[in-house]
Amino acid sequence: MTTVSTASSVPPRHRQKWALITGVSPGGIGEAMAQAFLARGVNVIATNPELPSDSKTPTLDFSWPEAGSSAGHQVTFKLDVTDPHSIALAVMRVEALTDGRLDFLLNNAGYGYMMPILDLDLDRARQQFEVNFFSVVALTQAFFPMLRATEGTIVNQGSIGGLAGCYQPFIGCYTASKAALMHLSNTMRAELSPFGIQVVTLVTGDVKTEFWRNADGAMGGLPITSTYMPMRQKAEAMMRGETNPGKSADRKEVAEKTVDELLSGCPGAFIRRGYLATIMWIISATFPTVLLDILYWQAAEFGRFRAMLSKSPSPPPPPVDKKSM
Repeated sequence: MTTVSTASSVPPRHRQKWALITGVSPGGIGEAMAQAFLARGVNVIATNPELPSDSKTPTLDFSWPEAGSSAGHQVTFKLDVTDPHSIALAVMRVEALTDGRLDFLLNNAGYGYMMPILDLDLDRARQQFEVNFFSVVALTQAFFPMLRATEGTIVNQGSIGGLAGCYQPFIGCYTASKAALMHLSNTMRAELSPFGIQVVTLVTGDVKTEFWRNADGAMGGLPITSTYMPMRQKAEAMMRGETNPGKSADRKEVAEKTVDELLSGCPGAFIRRGYLATIMWIISATFPTVLLDILYWQAAEFGRFRAMLSKSPSPPPPPVDKKSM
């Protein structure tokens, strides 16, 4: 493809399907999804909050297919899914590009903050939900008229971490945000069905991406004040995803199969892709909580940790300021 950067160019106005994808970054599922849509003749609007922008002359980058190709073309611009102004600007751009018609909205942007509950930075935890949950609400509201015009499809990027039976220690804030998203997706599917809009939750297992490398907190490790410092090595390994099974699905294969199902016109409410996605779905639905508790206790080696605690004196209580009582 050839790439042109311009502030005013507009692609040809023949009616092709359009897909808007958030959080498109190198090595991610969003990038693979964009490539799969393009190869199947769907035009793609790929967005990312890290792209450079100039408030005076904001640029759109166009990537055109080779002459004679049936592939779609791609438009790329900056979009911060947590910024109302950025969303409003994106709406104006997409409306101009697509004549107010959007076929697919892929809420792919995600933020991974991995940390024990006792050590959570609440500002980062709130940011986790801003990106993984509230941005989906904001974008659905913003692009609803364009999706209604085509009776389009919304795809929310879920995770096996959002399943009820997946509560691995030390990544609880992330999995909680994905669980909230999956419940939101179910309600969206019901509420938007009268308008002919389909809502699909993409539940992914382990996929070869840069997710764990980019996860916040995971690379920095535990704070030195953490109660879990005696088991630091194990805790940080779980925060970095190093205790996950070694197999991972190829992101391009995941994207191609997903896009084929979306373009079939009758995708299911859930699309499960990636290593262990279906198995964890079954485990979550069938295993009793007491068994899952035992499995996670063993996986985190909490028995050893509890033994360490029993040999160590309890820390003294914090001093009490009698003047404030």
